[in-house]
Amino acid sequence: MTKTHATEIDRKVATLLIGVDTLFGGDALHESGAHHMIADQWFSGEPAPEIYHDPFSKSVRDMAQGRSTGPNPLEDPDQVSFFVSRHDLLGLTQELKGLGVDDDDGVYRNNLVKALSVMLDTAMAQVGKWEMPSFEDRYFAATAGTVDSVKVADTSEGREKLREALANVGYDVTPNRNLRETFLEWEGAHILDPREVARIAEVVNKLLFLDMRDRVLANLDFGIEGYKPDLSDVRFAGHRFETIQGVHFTGSNIYHGGEREGRPLLSGLFEYNTDHPITEVGMLHLCAHEVTGHYINAAVKDLLWRAGKLGFTATIGTMCTPQIGFEEGWAQNIFELMYGSREAAAEFYGKNLLVAAANEDLQDIGKHNVSILYQRDGAGIDAVKRHAAEDCVQGDAVVKKLSGGWAKHPMFGPMYGPAYLVGRKAVNEAIQKYGRMAVARIGYSLDGEVDINTFLSKTRRLE
Repeated sequence: MTKTHATEIDRKVATLLIGVDTLFGGDALHESGAHHMIADQWFSGEPAPEIYHDPFSKSVRDMAQGRSTGPNPLEDPDQVSFFVSRHDLLGLTQELKGLGVDDDDGVYRNNLVKALSVMLDTAMAQVGKWEMPSFEDRYFAATAGTVDSVKVADTSEGREKLREALANVGYDVTPNRNLRETFLEWEGAHILDPREVARIAEVVNKLLFLDMRDRVLANLDFGIEGYKPDLSDVRFAGHRFETIQGVHFTGSNIYHGGEREGRPLLSGLFEYNTDHPITEVGMLHLCAHEVTGHYINAAVKDLLWRAGKLGFTATIGTMCTPQIGFEEGWAQNIFELMYGSREAAAEFYGKNLLVAAANEDLQDIGKHNVSILYQRDGAGIDAVKRHAAEDCVQGDAVVKKLSGGWAKHPMFGPMYGPAYLVGRKAVNEAIQKYGRMAVARIGYSLDGEVDINTFLSKTRRLE
């Protein structure tokens, strides 16, 4: 096997990415997802670009990670401007835009650069140097031509699915009963003891992996030298589970990769925020998303890259870009990928899975809507909280999360907010139209790198 090494263009993209990541306080090389922002994975083992070691970058990381109590360098317009000009980040965006867009991999890179360009503009606007990109410009940069207009998504269909799911497990969903009240009653009856979280996660991850191996991986030929065609000789056991508190996410998967004596370690970290109460079936859904979805997908890309079948950019995971639009959509459809439908999965895992999944769908809508309401439409934060709690039927911990950075952050809201809803719908529609195995082949990057735009392009060619 021969790894694909970074080209000159790859190195320039990496410099732009780490530069923009720094401007939002990120640290791509940190083990925990708590300190990741835009550059979410860096698993090639290659040294980070020079910009990562810039004194400004180090001072930002020291501030963001609590090692410094001095002034925030990200609030100093001159320091920010000098950093951007010192590494010619604006020049890099202009140089990289439109390079080699004759194939999907070129389109993938160009979509990434366009999103990073808008993020750079946003960062400079935050210190008063440039004009803030419009909400639509930020939203469209993240969705890469897959959405025609920015609209508050309707919750009525999602609420009806939740109502039906609750009724099917014996709960009162009559019109005179508040739906959130009913959901919280169901949640309270199934809440998982925090002391049991790690044990349950271990059990369900093993079960889910066996399902993914038997129902999906066994039907694919990955064509990687040194391994069986279906990767049945790969254990995919390099991830570990940890609990965390005081962070902005519910669950996080950071893929680290790595190797020992020339063999890939496929290592990763799955973190669960115990500030967010969770049911046992909710943990099943979360593990399906973070481990069966994100971790295995990243590990497969690692193996394909090591075999020379994917370019260097496959080793760099990103947030708030068209790539994450696909990645979140993929992870939200894991049960559909394994079973063809959630209903079929519920025959095996139980009907409570449909309650958790329906509520998760409504959270996807909330993530999409809250920044539109707050940043674009000017709704007050109380109205945003009401929408998250009542319209999207979320518990207090999620309402707090959605009314924080998801609603207020000028980059995170409009550029990460759409990922779950837009991605979930795109992947789900493709599964229904083309079949789960055709989608699995594309989703595992066997036809090249995938973002939400190139995913749709690849699936249309199946017609």
